[in-house]
Amino acid sequence: MKKLLLLVVMLIASMSVFSRTCPETVYLKNGSIINGEIIEYQPDKQVKILTADNSVFVCNVEDIEKVKRVSTDVLTDKNSTSGYFGPQKGYRFFFAADQMIGDMTGFKFTTTHGVQFNNKIFLGGGIGFCIADDDLESYLAIPVYAGFRFDILNKRSTPFIEARAGVAFAIEGSTGFYGNFSIGGRFKRFSISTGVESLQGTENYFTYEYDSDDPYSMWNYVECPEPYRAFSFVTRFAFEF
Repeated sequence: MKKLLLLVVMLIASMSVFSRTCPETVYLKNGSIINGEIIEYQPDKQVKILTADNSVFVCNVEDIEKVKRVSTDVLTDKNSTSGYFGPQKGYRFFFAADQMIGDMTGFKFTTTHGVQFNNKIFLGGGIGFCIADDDLESYLAIPVYAGFRFDILNKRSTPFIEARAGVAFAIEGSTGFYGNFSIGGRFKRFSISTGVESLQGTENYFTYEYDSDDPYSMWNYVECPEPYRAFSFVTRFAFEF
């Protein structure tokens, strides 16, 4: 119980710098209730609380029964006394816009939904819409993919790696495998990353064939499928929730 209380207090102490619009309610074991903002936390020692009238209360950790606060976007790191301003464990989603340059040049808009398993690992899936040009014709597709993300640091701002794999269903162009790998940084709810992307499928070309050994042969219009592969560099701008 004491460890659980310690984690709750660490959580709230770490969030006080992030926002002053969501005050905490501190319940003491003697029945007292203090509404304010935790401005300082000393592990296993004391907590300082700033109230609306600018009064400061100092409470010993062992005198605190529980602490409540309305917040859904931060966690504490068990191994850090400064706190962890990361995503809440559970459901998360992203909205992103990609700029592609390379074999495919254009834009892609995606939304990714999934589960944050801990303060580092996210797994989910997404769907998007791609508008691009492969130098021969326009390319329109709906990518459907599985996504993985790993945050490197236990901080509000952190570098991360991200990978996607799935199928791009073409409206115009070639349907095939869609893959993406990128590295980037998160800054609160905004992130930017850069990486490489691949589309692999089969492109159908048409040609005329003539059998020279058959004097009665006609020119035939023949469909010839050929492997297709496109690589692009991608810059991604995303908002995280």
